[in-house]
Amino acid sequence: MTAKGILIGILIGGIVGATTALLLAPMEGAEARRRISHSSKCAAERVGKAADSMKDCVTRQHKTVQQAI
Repeated sequence: MTAKGILIGILIGGIVGATTALLLAPMEGAEARRRISHSSKCAAERVGKAADSMKDCVTRQHKTVQQAI
């Protein structure tokens, strides 16, 4: 497995787990929708940060390989 695959798996697992917990928790529908909305916005933000980090890592590795060649 690659680091990218592991990272994606962790992120997806976290999102699914958080959503499941919110859906199974006893609360009113409006509150559940608000929490799910907030959770999805936070998850999207985390995924964006992870993607940026991965892009930076790949860019650095690419430069290293180019210098070695």
